[in-house]
Order: sequence, then structure tokens, then C-alpha cells
Amino acid sequence: MVKLSVCIEPFFSGLPYADRIRKVAELGFTTYEFWFHDRRYDGKGLVPEEKDFRQIAELNAKYGLTTAALVFNHPDGGIRASLVQRKDRGMLLDSIEGMIDRAQSIGCKAFISGSGNRVPGQSRQESTECLIESLSAIARVCQKRGVTLFLEPFNTKIDHPDCFLDDPQACVDILRAVNSPSARMLFDVYHMQIMGGNILTFLKENLSWVGHFHLAGVPGRHELDRGELNYPAIVYEVDRLGYTGCFGLEYWPTLKPGDSLRRAREALGGQ
Repeated sequence: MVKLSVCIEPFFSGLPYADRIRKVAELGFTTYEFWFHDRRYDGKGLVPEEKDFRQIAELNAKYGLTTAALVFNHPDGGIRASLVQRKDRGMLLDSIEGMIDRAQSIGCKAFISGSGNRVPGQSRQESTECLIESLSAIARVCQKRGVTLFLEPFNTKIDHPDCFLDDPQACVDILRAVNSPSARMLFDVYHMQIMGGNILTFLKENLSWVGHFHLAGVPGRHELDRGELNYPAIVYEVDRLGYTGCFGLEYWPTLKPGDSLRRAREALGGQ
């Protein structure tokens, strides 16, 4: 059966995180994910707030839940450092062990990483080389500790205009250069449809490099069936090709959150 992961940031955003996690369990999901260890999304924006990892571990045990992933680094939260700037590499490497400790305390085995934003005056080749070097160093630590880092390309046409990495093929090329089982792609179908589409053809050729998916309707980033993509067909084909990871539901619901999540699960045949 398809494994679905509920991103608890856009759902139930008016509730404390403990109640969001409880809602996920009450709806019958077994897996969820969140963004930052040091930011809370309140429905309008990000508010500084450290998550209580001890409480999260207790809730996971109580409800039989798995935390699929959390964000390691991003311009908006987590470790606010860039993979494409050499000056940030020390900060990233100094932070990764502590972040792994946090993740493992709640049974989480994966991180999400952005590339960082473009650096004015720095060539694409130099940025790519820096990204490969930084990701290689981080991946070595991750491999020793038994966790995986998911590198995520974003769309630069609508949501993240300054992001360096916005091309899935470039992401695969970088992962090939890093050549670590602890470095894989987070393929966000919403972002990649906006950047160029050709979703299933790309995935048929590169699925082995994908460790996690995010799903949202295009355009608008709302429910999966309110847009131009046939998500049941995409998920069916990816599942048929042998993918065993999670499909993360990361979108802004227009329906009541519980109704929206039930509708997505019924459409995709997941749990």
C-alpha cells in the first residue's frame, strides 16, 4: 500500500504541534513530517519556537506514529546556511550531529535540505562545485549515523525565485557526483511541474535517486484533485516502478483539513 506522510505545517496550523500530531493519528495516518526544529507555522507565517522533541517522542510512541522527515537547512528556518556558499560549510558541519541527535530521539531517519539561494557574482559552476563538496561532507556524517539527507529542488518561477537548485536533472547530476546512499532527492511534484513538467518520463529514468516525494495541486498548491495533474496515475506508476518511500502531502487545504486529508488518502489509496 502507498505510504502517505502528512506535513503538519499547513494542516491544523492554529493548533499546538501536540494536537496536530494527535489529529494525524485520529485520521488514521501513521506517518507525518514537519519543517523546522526552531520555527512554528501559525497559518500566516513562521514564528520562532523550539519544538519539544521529548514530547514528540512520547506522542509518536503513544499513537504508533513515524516522523518521516524534518528540515535540516533552509533560508527560512532550521540551520540557516547554504550549501552553495563555502563560508557556510563549517556551520552546516558543526550543526549536523546535533540535528541528527534531535531526529533520532523521535525515531526520524531523514532530513530535508534546500540548496540555498543564488550568490550574486558567483558562477553556476562554482556554486555547483561548492554544493557537491558540502553535500559530500554532510552525507559522510549522515551515513555513519544511519540517516539520509533529501536534497530538494524548488520552483523559481512562483515560490522561491532566489533558489539556486530548481532543476531535477541538475539535482541528479549532483547526487551522482556525491555518490552516497545517504544523499537522495526530494522530488516535489508541485515544484517540478511548474519548472518543466515531464514528470513520469523523468521519474522512470531517475527514480533510484529519489528518496521522498511531496505532492500538491498545480496551480495553487491546494488539494491534489484541484489542478492539472493526475495524481492517482502518478502515484500508481511510481509505486509500480518499485518506489518504497513516502509521498508527503504538503499543500494548503481549501477544505476542512480533516476532510481534505481523507479525500487525498481515498484518491491515492494510501495509509
